[in-house]
Amino acid sequence: MNKLKKNNIFTFPGKISDSEREVEAIVFAAAEPLSIETIESKISKKIDVLKILEKLKIFYSNRG
Repeated sequence: MNKLKKNNIFTFPGKISDSEREVEAIVFAAAEPLSIETIESKISKKIDVLKILEKLKIFYSNRG
């Protein structure tokens, strides 16, 4: 399903890790901006939230 078709061009995003998905879900579900400390308190494992937020920023930078 990751193929280019003649009239319909599909470019699917690369794979993101479970940790990235978890941070993404927290950010998208928030009603207001969250601090890094707040995000860290909501996730299930110890990860570099700032690094993941930067990666997600780049990932979504060319989307509408």
